Formats: sequence, structure tokens, C-alpha cells
Amino acid sequence: MDCGLTNDEIRALYAHALEEYPSECVGVVIGPKDGSCANEVKRLTNRQDEMQKDDPEHFDRDSRTGYFVDPKEVYDLTKQTEDEGKKVLAFYHSHPDHECYFSQTDHDGAVIWGEPVYPGAVYIIVSVFDRKVKDAQVFLWDGEKYSPSGKLPVES
Repeated sequence: MDCGLTNDEIRALYAHALEEYPSECVGVVIGPKDGSCANEVKRLTNRQDEMQKDDPEHFDRDSRTGYFVDPKEVYDLTKQTEDEGKKVLAFYHSHPDHECYFSQTDHDGAVIWGEPVYPGAVYIIVSVFDRKVKDAQVFLWDGEKYSPSGKLPVES
């Protein structure tokens, strides 16, 4: 990310993760293309439960262990972001009752034809146990995969 997240932005990510617990939350951080620190945390809608209900053969996990965002919601947000002269800085989601790690499913959603879908964007995973944020990891594209590149501070 060109500009690090402020404490308020980090708190917004954590609040989203805690509000959605025990389901996974999902969202995006957008900011100005010039790298100035005027980021916005935008929540996306996790539709995993309704997808599993409608198509259990292809959606075998519920919202406690997965997320699905309507591609139109992502497209609309991305288009609005571009129209406003901004860019996607980060995607985030939570892992209820699981540690932070970048799964194969995460990779499959972030990479196409061996390249990041959103070049320059990082991925943040927030680990929540018993309605408390335990950890938050940032994953950065290393040229082959998304690898851990740092942690966000967690209030105790």
C-alpha cells in the first residue's frame, strides 16, 4: 500500500470482523492514486450462505469458513473507485476461529493466469477468536504468490 492504514481504518476493519463473527467479513480499502493518506474502508457483502443454499454442490462451505462476493458488487465498486480517481489498495476478510493464512481459495480469487487481479493491492486477513481480534496479517505479492509481509497492531 502506498499509504499505511491509520488506527481508525484498522479499527474499522476489526469492527467489521467482530460484527460479522462468527461469519467471515469481506471488504476493501480504497485510496487516492497519488498515495496521499485519505483511505476509505468499504464493506462488501458476504453471500456465501445464500450461494451454499442455492448451489450446495459448488459451494460446500458456509460463511463461517468462506466468503463469496457478487462480482457485480466488486465491479461497481471498482468502477466507482476508478471514476473518482482512486484505486484499490487492499482487500480484507476475516477468519473466524482460525489463524491468519493465505489459503488456496484466497490465491485462486486473487490471481489469474499467474498474475494478481489487482496489481499493487495487498490482502489483509483478520483472525477472530471468541469475539476478539487475535491477529491481523498483511499478504503481499512476491512475484509468484501472496506471502506474509507484516502484521497490523492488535489492541489487547
